[in-house]
Amino acid sequence: MADNETTPQVPGVDDIANTLHAIFLAGVGAIAASTEKGSELFKSLVDKGQATVEEGKAKNAELIQNVQTRVEDTKNDAIRAYLKTLSPEQRASFVASVQRAADEAEEEANKAAGAAEDAADQVAAEAVSVDLDADSEVDDEA
Repeated sequence: MADNETTPQVPGVDDIANTLHAIFLAGVGAIAASTEKGSELFKSLVDKGQATVEEGKAKNAELIQNVQTRVEDTKNDAIRAYLKTLSPEQRASFVASVQRAADEAEEEANKAAGAAEDAADQVAAEAVSVDLDADSEVDDEA
């Protein structure tokens, strides 16, 4: 055969090959675009989630403060209303009983603080003892 002879062409095969190649390239492009857009979307969602959590924490702290203020106000209003119903002698007795309760609470708090301080001193003394024992073992080995 001669070099200038060409293989017979089937009509439409080049068109199908070009179409299949274009479909393949479109698929590769779609994957690349999806990956790029997906990464951007993921980062955007993470940022929005983080901002929402921070906003939620701030709102939660604000709500807690508002509730605490309302509870304190309600408690004070209830005490005032109760005191208005008492005679001067009953008010004096109530104040004295509240003072005793406050003194007892203070005494208990002081005892607890002293017990915690004693426990801390004991732990520190035991730590020194363990440290001294470790030092003497090192000296014995030498």
